Amino acid sequence: MKFEEVIDNIKNVTELRRFASAHVVDYSNLNEDRLREAVKKVKPQYLHPETVKNSIEKAFYGEIDLDRRVLSKIIIWNILLEEVGFALPSDVLEERVIAFEQMLIDRSNELDTYVLAGSKQSDRYANLEHYKFVLSVAWEHRDTKSPDEANLLRRLRNKFQITEYEHRILETKLGKFPKANNELHTRTEVSKVRIYLQNEGLLVGIKDDNRKSFDIIPEELAQVIREVLGKEIRTEGYELLLGLKELKRKTTLQEILSKNGYNDLSYDKVDNLKQKIIHRIAPSIALEILNNDQLYNICSELGIAVSGSKSERIVRIIEYFDKMQIKTKDAEDPRAVYYEHFVELAYRNRELLRAKGIIEKDLQMEHYFEEATQYLFEEMLNHNPLNQPGSNRPDGLISFKDMYLMWDNKSKEEPGLVNLKDHIKQFDGYMNNSDKPVPIFLVIAPDFTPESELLSITYSAKNINRSIVLITAAELKAIAEKWNCESNKRRDEPFPLGLFGNSGRFNQKIVDQLI
Repeated sequence: MKFEEVIDNIKNVTELRRFASAHVVDYSNLNEDRLREAVKKVKPQYLHPETVKNSIEKAFYGEIDLDRRVLSKIIIWNILLEEVGFALPSDVLEERVIAFEQMLIDRSNELDTYVLAGSKQSDRYANLEHYKFVLSVAWEHRDTKSPDEANLLRRLRNKFQITEYEHRILETKLGKFPKANNELHTRTEVSKVRIYLQNEGLLVGIKDDNRKSFDIIPEELAQVIREVLGKEIRTEGYELLLGLKELKRKTTLQEILSKNGYNDLSYDKVDNLKQKIIHRIAPSIALEILNNDQLYNICSELGIAVSGSKSERIVRIIEYFDKMQIKTKDAEDPRAVYYEHFVELAYRNRELLRAKGIIEKDLQMEHYFEEATQYLFEEMLNHNPLNQPGSNRPDGLISFKDMYLMWDNKSKEEPGLVNLKDHIKQFDGYMNNSDKPVPIFLVIAPDFTPESELLSITYSAKNINRSIVLITAAELKAIAEKWNCESNKRRDEPFPLGLFGNSGRFNQKIVDQLI
């Protein structure tokens, strides 16, 4: 949406004054109509590259308030500049910000530093470890980073060729992103920074014909911000561009990186090489590896103009992929069927499960019980189970701030009474081997023996800050159904995992009172 059209769609005079305050000197003395015209008149000031650069620099690196710095960067760089049209409904934007933060926490828990480097033997691994140490020192004072420290770290990243993504992964591993102890920001905190960005002239709050609130960066302003940040293309479009047959071979990807000063690439798989290019090299530079004939053929196959110089063809190719979106098939998740029969799988009700075509072999019951639990946490409670290497591991693992929540499934035929005594050594081993604290370990079963609860409480008494929680499949499914119900206004948010945090048998009444 163009600048003038965006200004015309600011329905709330308060939001109009916010945006006007950035560059309209006497904004507080003008009525709504005159104020709207005044904002349009000073449009060149909103789009002036030096002004935009200074505003971005202040929001991303200069603000004393660390939350403003963190959230400003996510809202603009990672969310809105990745959207076709640079706009999202305000409530969706808030959800996306929190989901992005959780994604980085999950990713940091799945990645070792040597994976980022490609090899522990590489110079890059040493640089990442050195940077991680300096980063930890910067966080020592009052559990925060000053603007001066943030700028020093930025210079160090440039020296070591460390990307913003790698910086965030390392910071998250230290338990310092998005806030101390990997705490997520709240909707209220995100909303406050949205308002701050409106006051800085970087974001506009508008309403559609149905009075639904949106956050938008006007098209012309978005282009200036992208130039300031060196962001030539949306990440999704870049991924599609690197799928071109002229670029997608491993040797070609390695050549793009090596020609731009990145080595130690022999250990990287194709997907890793692509991610390194996306995070480190502009597409205009990556495409320079192709000759003019190859660029001509790409333009021809894409159906865009083929004439012009090499640089002109590169610009058109980038513009083409910048507007593209990855299309995903809306295939039904097969785990949904297992979830529907969650309790039957827990009780190993083979007759019913066979009659309904859910299983063909008895061995499938335990596996489908585990799959259904993964689905329940992912689709109903809005948590992403982490990938776990190896075989000696719990059935499920979720990021819980700077810790983990673990779970294990135990199915059993009627009457379905699982005895914790038979498994507690196994669960204790999982928690002992974890690289992070595990304050909550869920045992999911059809039911439990009476002595299991006492054993669970005794274990927690001997192991401070660890709770083994005994929850039945029926209870867990009831929680999922209640949380995902349309009447729950928080249904799009992650379920608060802390509600599971009491040893012994799970107390359903606690959840009933809060949902």
